[in-house]
Amino acid sequence: GIPPSKCLAVAIDVGTDNEDLRADERYLGLRQPRVRGTEYRELLDEVVMAISSRWPESVVQMEAFSNAHAFEHLERYRDRFRTFNDDIQGSAAV
Repeated sequence: GIPPSKCLAVAIDVGTDNEDLRADERYLGLRQPRVRGTEYRELLDEVVMAISSRWPESVVQMEAFSNAHAFEHLERYRDRFRTFNDDIQGSAAV
């Protein structure tokens, strides 16, 4: 296994389309409509490239992305970065 001391959890907040959440004073997330399309892909590219640049031997585990995005991410990054999607590949291994 991988020692927990060698892991860094990163949450990427791209907003929400749930207006009730955005209006809730206890909501801690980004209070804007969800980022999509080119802006979303560019943000994720920037994050993955920054991680891989800072820690070249790292493995980026993506978690809790929709299936449509998960398959897109796997295809997009498969030849450039060490990455896997636990929702798809981890579940398949079990």
